[in-house]
Amino acid sequence: MNMSAEWSLAMVFVFAVTLASGWQRAKIRRAVRNLSTAAQRQLGEAPTYAPPTGDALTPELADYAAVHRRVGWIVKGVWVLALLWLAYVAWLILGGI
Repeated sequence: MNMSAEWSLAMVFVFAVTLASGWQRAKIRRAVRNLSTAAQRQLGEAPTYAPPTGDALTPELADYAAVHRRVGWIVKGVWVLALLWLAYVAWLILGGI
């Protein structure tokens, strides 16, 4: 089976999304490891480890929540770029209308 250039370009989308998701999980796991046991018990289920909301945020959890939010924004940015790339590849496949 021969791969076309467009198929190879579309795989960049898959790689970007996969790498961003793996990076997000690793970054959040590392941040959770640095928390105390009591703080870890206040977090949501794995693999997202969502921080508590509202008044339950201690200073330690506030720092973690900031990291969690920042990492989420970075991954959303990668998704946007990947979707733009996929739209460009679709435009190439359709012949550059």
